[in-house]
Amino acid sequence: MLWISGITAAVLALTAGWQIAIATTAPADGPFFGHVPDYTKLPIYMSFNSGYGYLSGAGWPNHLATLLALALAAAVFFAALRADANRPVFARAAAASVRSERKLTAQLFTLILIGGLITTLGAVWMHTGSAGQALVGLDDQRVSGTQSSPSILIAGGYDAFARPMNLLGYALQAGGVAFLLRLSVDSVRAVVETRRARRAETAHEVVATGPRR
Repeated sequence: MLWISGITAAVLALTAGWQIAIATTAPADGPFFGHVPDYTKLPIYMSFNSGYGYLSGAGWPNHLATLLALALAAAVFFAALRADANRPVFARAAAASVRSERKLTAQLFTLILIGGLITTLGAVWMHTGSAGQALVGLDDQRVSGTQSSPSILIAGGYDAFARPMNLLGYALQAGGVAFLLRLSVDSVRAVVETRRARRAETAHEVVATGPRR
């Protein structure tokens, strides 16, 4: 499962790095297209159709948090695995049971990491795909006295795959959240069943050996 985490993290880092690399600053008079926040000198813009205008949504101010979250997730993951590996073992615990328990713990941490990475990748792709779908209409033709229709639509630089990326981003978010919810339910159920089994085992020992004094 670690290779799934690695591939997802690599795709996420490449997407954020790509959006940071294509970012640029823009003059105060634009022109700007799409949903653009208040003007800033920070590199949050990307060139629209080879310099015809500017779109917002790229750059390190928008994607640096993604890289920081990725680094933090990796650090927490390995720290949690190390802490579990260094956890003291009870004298009565068998070596096989300890290995099995720690293997299950590592699998749980890995699954949580995968779910978080998939959800984050979905959010980034949804945002990136949405920004890349901008269309600008030119050469308006009059349809009636007050209505017009553009006869030319100009798309952005990566419009060819922006919509699939946007839709896949929604799907990844939904899948990641559903995966984490299912994982949490299964984990709680496993804890409850384990406690019940331990209570039953303790009760059986009491019946077999008698109450301790």
